[in-house]
Amino acid sequence: MAILKNVELFFAKLNPSKPNTRFDKENPTWEVQIRTRDKAQAKQWKDMDIRVKPDEDDGGIFYKASLKKKSKKRDGTDQNPVSVVAGDLSPIDVDKIGNGSVANVRVYQYEYNVNGTAGIATMLMAVQVTTLREYEPKTRDDDFEMTDMKVVKVAENQDVDSDMLGGSDDDDMDF
Repeated sequence: MAILKNVELFFAKLNPSKPNTRFDKENPTWEVQIRTRDKAQAKQWKDMDIRVKPDEDDGGIFYKASLKKKSKKRDGTDQNPVSVVAGDLSPIDVDKIGNGSVANVRVYQYEYNVNGTAGIATMLMAVQVTTLREYEPKTRDDDFEMTDMKVVKVAENQDVDSDMLGGSDDDDMDF
């Protein structure tokens, strides 16, 4: 196993009970995107056969790679979830890991050969968060606000009085 030190985390989906089902509903994954602006660090990842892609934002060029772990093994049994701890090895709330948090990431690499295509696969195993940028969901501008709710109980055998519905006089309204 290898440890990638001081990587930035983005889009962490590491909750043990909620692996990401977006791309595979049958075998969801725990995943995180790692980033660096250090070209030498990106080259180190590439030399380890991790698929690194350059990208750009307001801060300039950065390098990114996606690391994943499937929730099920090939035989269909459950995998252990990705271990996530704080810098002092204490438990951490994985849902609080926000974009830009810094961590050490342990990966497991193995050779594969599928239908004549050979390579080295990288599996996410553990994350040690050293700098937490705490995620707090933003309230939306169009969210509902709290309001009273009226409950009207109607039995199945109860007729509804047409006067309660506005009566038949309202059927011919001109708009």
